[in-house]
Amino acid sequence: MEQIDEALDNFISSIRETDIYKEYRTALEELKKDPELKRRVDDFRQRNYNFQQSDEIDLNEYDQFRSEMVGFRASDPRVDAFLDAELALCRMIQDASYKITEALDFE
Repeated sequence: MEQIDEALDNFISSIRETDIYKEYRTALEELKKDPELKRRVDDFRQRNYNFQQSDEIDLNEYDQFRSEMVGFRASDPRVDAFLDAELALCRMIQDASYKITEALDFE
């Protein structure tokens, strides 16, 4: 297990050195300068997560949310920059997870 812990530490360090992670951290720090905006972004992210986890989606409610999202992202470039950076980081982590799962023939 010690070997895996060391490899994970190296992997995490490698992630922290990527442009994707650095852009995420920069966007997050910029957002934190405005606590009210950060709260609104966090609320949006929670609502988006709830839609993604819901078994049944009210399409009218979801369409309204999507319209609101477009306006919210356009209202402040910091919001759009953060959400884009967060998505890129999540995709990078997911891709790594998928590659590990595939390489281990994990079913």
